[in-house]
Amino acid sequence: MLSALFGLITVAEAVLLGMVIALRRRRPDWALTLLILVLLGLIWDNAVIAVGATVGEGDTLEALSFPRYAAHGVLVPLLIMVGVGLARRHDVRLLAGRAAPAVFGAVTVLLIAIGIRLDIVTLDLEPTHYAGTLRYTNAASHGPPIPAVATIGILIAIGALLLARAGRPWLLAGSIAMFAAAAAAVAGFWIGNVGELILILAIWFTARDPRPAVSHAGNLA
Repeated sequence: MLSALFGLITVAEAVLLGMVIALRRRRPDWALTLLILVLLGLIWDNAVIAVGATVGEGDTLEALSFPRYAAHGVLVPLLIMVGVGLARRHDVRLLAGRAAPAVFGAVTVLLIAIGIRLDIVTLDLEPTHYAGTLRYTNAASHGPPIPAVATIGILIAIGALLLARAGRPWLLAGSIAMFAAAAAAVAGFWIGNVGELILILAIWFTARDPRPAVSHAGNLA
């Protein structure tokens, strides 16, 4: 059953949450704090889908589903700032100083505002059955999720900088995998959830070692 897959994703993300919390305790970092918030939202999302068929249609599952959309609208764009924080940790000079966090922070706020409009203000939940799962989807949703697509695009750009300037391939690889999974999700929505897990794993690999792989100052942007 596909519900079991979402249960496994939930467990995997819970393990990742523990790993991120442990890393943050060893090395306090605001980017890791934001990543913890995003992970909590993703865990809730997958857990609710995993138990949806068991809970059944009704007010309970609908109430559990609202935070899924609120989390996607508000928390997912925070991954932009996670990427900026990781790049600064790896001494990518293009994102050093005060300007980069301010600019990317403004973009993040804008995407959150759009997400609130799309995923909260106009939210119209309706039950949807798929391959043994039951979840509430947004009947008012039309077209691609702009905040998520923009976030992935920005993460790909930051990942490219990390690869070119610090020799770290994980964020770029994970972001591209997430982009491909999002595109393939038209064939099965679960593919996008698997992509999210891969992206978060890639971010953790990037975060666990802040030292640049490219150590010559001339090679760092």
